[in-house]
This record gives sequence, C-alpha cells and structure tokens, in this order.
Amino acid sequence: MKKERWQIADAAFFDHFGYFPHDPVYLDDLNNEWADVLEKSVKDNFDYTIEKYGTVPPKHFGLPEIIID
Repeated sequence: MKKERWQIADAAFFDHFGYFPHDPVYLDDLNNEWADVLEKSVKDNFDYTIEKYGTVPPKHFGLPEIIID
C-alpha cells in the first residue's frame, strides 16, 4: 500500500522534532494543506502546527537527570 503525501510528511516531522503533531479533525479534506504545513515546519525548523492546529509539544526530552536503578 502506497503512503500518502501527508503520511510521509508526518513521519518526517516526527523524525525532525521527536513528537507527532496534533492532526486536524477533518484530515480527509485537508490532506494537501496538512502536508504543506508539515513540510514547511521541517524545512523552517519551526513547528507551525502549534498555533494553527493546537499541537502541544512535550515539555521534557531525553533522559531524566536522576536515574534510579
């Protein structure tokens, strides 16, 4: 099964930022617009989905400072 353009852009977004964006409610109607936003975000290194679609990036990346064995 061939992936759609927005699915490829979504994977690239995750690889670049480390989290998935909040998908629009009516994704079927916005496939090309959604792919454009994701591709632009990766290209510009800025998450445009935060304001436009309500993405909430995680507050913590990486390992915690204290590791308990």
